[in-house]
Amino acid sequence: MNPQLNSGTLQSYFNDASILKFVKDNVKDLHGKVLDIGCGKMRYKDLILSGKNVKSYEGLDLEEGKFTYAVKADLYWDGITIPLENNSIDSVVVFEVLEHCPDPRIVINEAFRVLKPNGVMLFSTPFLYHLHGSPFDYARLTPFGAKNMLKEAGFADIEIGSGGRWDASLGQMISIWICNRPMPHPIRRILSRLYAPVFRLLLSVDRKYAKLPMKDGTMIPNILGKAYKK
Repeated sequence: MNPQLNSGTLQSYFNDASILKFVKDNVKDLHGKVLDIGCGKMRYKDLILSGKNVKSYEGLDLEEGKFTYAVKADLYWDGITIPLENNSIDSVVVFEVLEHCPDPRIVINEAFRVLKPNGVMLFSTPFLYHLHGSPFDYARLTPFGAKNMLKEAGFADIEIGSGGRWDASLGQMISIWICNRPMPHPIRRILSRLYAPVFRLLLSVDRKYAKLPMKDGTMIPNILGKAYKK
């Protein structure tokens, strides 16, 4: 289901919508057996399986008992070594996981190890975002930091982008402020209702900047990336 922007979804809408669009735009590049690292609720499972080149989907998450999950994973790991052989997976997705890793390099290196040659990885991670999943919120990667980690792991043909630029970043930050700043609930409810159409306008205006390069002075709300194992 496509996320809807309203007073009740201010905080989650942008990330949900931009990741969903990213998956839709790139599902054609997924193929064979797909491993979803940090699968959580497996919210993209059906979309991934709709890819014409995808044969199967397997959700991987941290060992049972460490966290409570609404959906049971297909496979569990200790956060250090994925229990799969080298070169055994065709595609990997890692959505909203790297910020929760004490060392994101471990996940990136393990993704590279289990991927077959010509395998692809899709990933996302927030940049301008509130603390979440505390106390397991460890890092915010820049596009350049993410690209460097991928190169060090051995990935090639790396593409790093974002779901927005200045106006989307501003809209997201105001949304987070409204949803989290201490204030009386009636005031929060009023602000949320008043701000939802403003946020929608900011996102609309932001689209014309979506393909501008990321350089000094650029504001981005999140990171979306694709890389290959050659």
